[in-house]
Amino acid sequence: MSTISSTSTGESFAAPRLYRNRNYLWWLATDSFTAFGAAVHGFSVPLLALYVTGSPAQAGLIAGIGQLGRVLTTIPGGVIADRHNRRTLMVVGGVAGLVIGSALTAFQLAGLLGFWLLTVLNLLMNMRNGFFGSVSNAALKQVVSAAQVGPAMAANQGRDAVIALSGGPVAGILMGVGRAVPFAATALSHAAGTIAALMIRVDLRPGGPAAVGGAAGGGIAAARGPVRSFVDDAVLGVKWLMGRTELRGIIVLSTILNLGINSALTAVIFGLQQRGESPAAIGLVSAGIGVGMLLGSFIAGPLVKRLGAGTIVIAGLVVMTASLLVLPFVTALPAVMLIQSLAIFSAPAINAALLGYFMVAVPTELLGRATSAMDLMSMGAMPLSPLVAGFGYALLGWTGILLVCAGICVLTTVLAWANGGLRTLPSSDHWAAHAAAVTEGTPRP
Repeated sequence: MSTISSTSTGESFAAPRLYRNRNYLWWLATDSFTAFGAAVHGFSVPLLALYVTGSPAQAGLIAGIGQLGRVLTTIPGGVIADRHNRRTLMVVGGVAGLVIGSALTAFQLAGLLGFWLLTVLNLLMNMRNGFFGSVSNAALKQVVSAAQVGPAMAANQGRDAVIALSGGPVAGILMGVGRAVPFAATALSHAAGTIAALMIRVDLRPGGPAAVGGAAGGGIAAARGPVRSFVDDAVLGVKWLMGRTELRGIIVLSTILNLGINSALTAVIFGLQQRGESPAAIGLVSAGIGVGMLLGSFIAGPLVKRLGAGTIVIAGLVVMTASLLVLPFVTALPAVMLIQSLAIFSAPAINAALLGYFMVAVPTELLGRATSAMDLMSMGAMPLSPLVAGFGYALLGWTGILLVCAGICVLTTVLAWANGGLRTLPSSDHWAAHAAAVTEGTPRP
């Protein structure tokens, strides 16, 4: 395990030291700018697609193709993240985001951004997100100490909450100013993230100082040939992940849950736009997601320390599912905002528990591939979400499609309750020991 600091003596001192870690603060800056740009882009594309096509089904197709591109590039991106300097990759990814965001801005200003061009550029941006998405998390483990992983993941949930809270309203307001403006903001966010990545001074090569040319074992890789080496490295990440008995069921649950919750949130955006709500109003309603995440992030850190991760996940799913069962029967903007806030309230604790344990369990040199493998499997159904939302809304209307989404989350909760490996995941103080026990084939009860 490669960490930056070996001086931490306990979890109680992790958070203060975390915010005195300058490299972590620069990492947080680049990750935050990139996430904000992705949030603005993700909110703006479905709305612009609706304005361009006038059809929820076609808007869902545009978004679905983009999500498919993201899923298909996660595994190659994970292999690259474990072979090359992760700071360099963050810079390259930032530049790519800047170029694509600038192209979206220019074509929209020129009045050329129709169905096909929007589909292609959104696909490219999502492929960028998939290819470089595992790099930042892989680098985090090299920027903080082992004792700081839990607090860092909880802090990231708070950061994500602020982005979710601000991303929708900001994108809605910017789109009200001009339909090209959100994409210009996306380009600027990626530019700022690139600059922040350049300020990280830690060695972010996967193998540390001994890794020459980007990763350890380069000679072996060369002997196998580039294609065989690439495929073998990709398969290794999947094999490692599927060999973890405590993670296999979680991946299945994540796939089903992502389909249900993302379909519901996208259907709300489509439904509000179709009934004539302004982009600013839709952005304000979407801010309910950020409010829920922000409130939930305040308790995420204490919860992962005091409660078992499995308990947190199952209880969180119950809260999320109960809220989504109410959503189909409310239509007023304040009520929709409140229910979305309640539905997402438990997400920070769920993410901090699962992702924190995952970060501790995965060896640093394998983290990019394992992360991309998990993303591929857990997000495998996400390309279907905008399609389910678009076609489902067109066929079933507001109440019908949201009931379908709630039903998917009910299924997820039942499966989680029946998953013994999930139920036995401990609190953060015992993550390392539990992960080691699973590795030895003797998971703790």
